[in-house]
Order: sequence, then C-alpha cells, then structure tokens
Amino acid sequence: MNRVVLTGVGVVTGGLAGGRAPLEAFLASGRPAARLVDPAVLAGAGDEGEARRRSRVCRLTVAAARIALADAGFDPAGGLGLVLGTEFGDLTSTIAFVDGFLERGLHGLSPLLFPNTVMNTMAATAAIAVRARELSLTLNAPTVAGDLAIVRAAAAIRSGRAAAVLAGGVDEIDPLLGRVLGEMGAGGVGRGEGAGFVVLESATAARERGARPLGEILGAAWRALPARPYCVGRRAASRAIAAALEDAGVRAEAIGRVYTSASGDLARDRWEAALLDAALAPHRPPRESLAARVGRHAGVAALSVAAAALRGATGGPALVHAVARGGNHVAVVVQGS
Repeated sequence: MNRVVLTGVGVVTGGLAGGRAPLEAFLASGRPAARLVDPAVLAGAGDEGEARRRSRVCRLTVAAARIALADAGFDPAGGLGLVLGTEFGDLTSTIAFVDGFLERGLHGLSPLLFPNTVMNTMAATAAIAVRARELSLTLNAPTVAGDLAIVRAAAAIRSGRAAAVLAGGVDEIDPLLGRVLGEMGAGGVGRGEGAGFVVLESATAARERGARPLGEILGAAWRALPARPYCVGRRAASRAIAAALEDAGVRAEAIGRVYTSASGDLARDRWEAALLDAALAPHRPPRESLAARVGRHAGVAALSVAAAALRGATGGPALVHAVARGGNHVAVVVQGS
C-alpha cells in the first residue's frame, strides 16, 4: 500500500484566498471570516474570456484548483486525477435554466446553461482548466461531500490506481437556496461558500520530484450510521472513527486535535459531539470547527485537512471528522510533517 502525502492546498472562501501561507495566517488569527467570496478575488482569478464562459461556482473551483497546484509546485503533465465533492452543484445555473423554460417554454431553454445543470460540471471544467487527465469523480452528499472526496482520493493513491489527485469540494450560496432551507427548518445552519482543494500524492512520487509535504494521511474511513433520511440518529458508536484509527495504527489517546463539522445545526452538532466523546473517551483533545468560521460548504474539508497537517507536526496526529444527517460520516487521521 502506498503512503499518501499532502503537498499543496488551495482555498477560495470568504476572507481567505491562497495556499499554505495565507492559511497559516488565517488559522493564527482565530477570527471568523465573511461568508461570501469577495468578487475582486474571482475578478483576478482568470481572464475575461474565462469569466464569460464559466459560471461563478466553476470559477471558484478553477481558482482554488490552480492555487493548490501552484502551492504544491505540481505539473499535471505527469498525471493528475480529480475528485470533487459538492452539496448543491451549480444550483444558480440550474435555477436560471428552469426559469427560462417556465417563462418562455422551449424557446427559453438555454443550450449554454444546460451543461451546468449536470452535477459534475465543476469537476469537468476544472479538469480541463488544470489538465487533470486521469480519474475524475464527483460526489454529491450533504455535509460530508468534501471530506468524502478526500478519503476517496487517498484510497485511489494507496491502492496504486493514481499517483496524484486533486481532491476537495465547492459550493456557492444562492438566495433561493437560503429561503428554501429556511422554510425546511434548516435556516440556523451557518452556511458559507467557497472552494478548497488539497494535492495528494504517493510518498514515492512526491519524493522523486523533490516536493516538501505538509503532512500525511495516516488513515481514513467512511461509513454509515443508522438514521432516517435527513434525520439525526441515536447511535453514538462511530465505526468510521474506529476504522480510521486502526488504519492509521494510532490509539485514540494519541490524537492531539479534532476538526469537526459543527456548523450551527444543533441536533446534528450534538450527535457529532456524542460520536467523538464515545470514540475518544476518556481522552478529550481540543476540538475546532473551521465551518464555524467560514460557513459550511464542501470546500471546508480541504481547509480542515490542511490545517490538521500544518498544526500537527508536534502535537500528534489530528482527526478530521464529519457526519451528515442521514448517517454518512467520514474520519481522516492526519499527521503534520
């Protein structure tokens, strides 16, 4: 089995756009960030032609992907895969496409908007933009989409199916989405928007090209807990955390920090806390949710994994954990270099 190292990070979210240096400064500040991406960030992330051809969420994706590759000093010509997680896809384009039909019938259907109604449009656009010509996968799931993308990418590298993968997630805020979620009773969730990627490579490939890893994915797992669709379950025994620790060869008491997915959904946040309490007891390492600082979106997973690597060189490995209503949950053990 190949060891999996993290060699670069790229994040474009509210109050943060950049690679490892801006991320370290953001982590050290301890301050919350804006929930919306500054338009000036996207304005400087591509030429006028790209802005005209691509939807906003695709521009977020491409910008973060380019930053991550530059941060890693990685040339995609050597072979690169891409795994992307998203909760909502290009919802803005989808709404505009449907509105065109509702307002003007068949003549209102836009062939330019139609490709963006497909859930993998962001991954396809980014793969073309950064020349990622190997495996490509889009994962659509609430809360855990970005985390799931990273563990699936790590699994591909460990098994030898890929030597390097760009992995992360993206979501944007749409006004209609906010209203609908509020009507469904999910208005208290602290949503944000943005994209985040990490560059994962086999340790051998990274060493051969002289890369300086930020950290290593020691273990990862994804499982399902019994729960009704979009509901919180009762069980507090996490098979994902146990499997990730076993995969990493790490005991619970060795975990130095935990990055959670808490975001203001009080019932789900309490469930996650109970899962962590049961899995790590009696050990209680510090817990932090970066989603609480930038808002919840699929790109936060890359932010959390990179933070775990940057902060975990001396304090022991960190656990990155996320659980969704409905029972999907992901655990990643990360060791800093």
